[in-house]
Amino acid sequence: MTHVGVVVRTLNSARYVAASIDSVLSQSTPPDDIVVVDGGSTDDTLDILASFGERVRVLPQRRRGLAGAAQDGVDALSLPIVAFQDSDDLWPCDRLRDMLAALTAHPDWDGVMGHVQHFVSPELAPEEASRVAVPEGWQPGAGLPSLVVRRSAFDRAGALLDGLSAGEYIEWSDRATRAGVRIAPVATLCLLRRVHLHNFTRQPASKQDYLRAVRAVMARRRGASASP
Repeated sequence: MTHVGVVVRTLNSARYVAASIDSVLSQSTPPDDIVVVDGGSTDDTLDILASFGERVRVLPQRRRGLAGAAQDGVDALSLPIVAFQDSDDLWPCDRLRDMLAALTAHPDWDGVMGHVQHFVSPELAPEEASRVAVPEGWQPGAGLPSLVVRRSAFDRAGALLDGLSAGEYIEWSDRATRAGVRIAPVATLCLLRRVHLHNFTRQPASKQDYLRAVRAVMARRRGASASP
């Protein structure tokens, strides 16, 4: 057993969710548990998830935002290592094998952060594709879908900030660093991030969430600098 559970966040992802789940299930080192946290889908997402049977567990989201969905999934797992996936993205087939190997080789590390490669979702028409920006090559990971982390890190740093749907990792990783949690970068391609017209980061509300996350980080830093 790998002793790793996966948290998948989804909301109205009928177009993409089957491929996303398949990429987790087909890992060369498969996870032991997959929890899909659904934020109230009204399309065919739940029917598609039901087709996977007992291979995934589907839970209704209780907390708010993408951060809340991720934390709901963490709380539902009882395994010592957690990985994250969003229902429009894909995992390379050796993602878990490579990241778990790095984590196992460094027992002093609490987590590992891999690299991301972006791709334009193939259903976009040429005119639509021209409206999305896609970085070339591997990019450093900077969010939960690029992370594999020991469950104990959440015990030390606390839960993800309820209500955030962007910037949630920025806010949490600042608390984690202050709590002595060590997340190390690794030279592994861990995520194929789908770029389409409805990514949350393209929505105006994402800017407000990023701002809230950054303000929380800055407030802690000001408080630390003011301490005697």
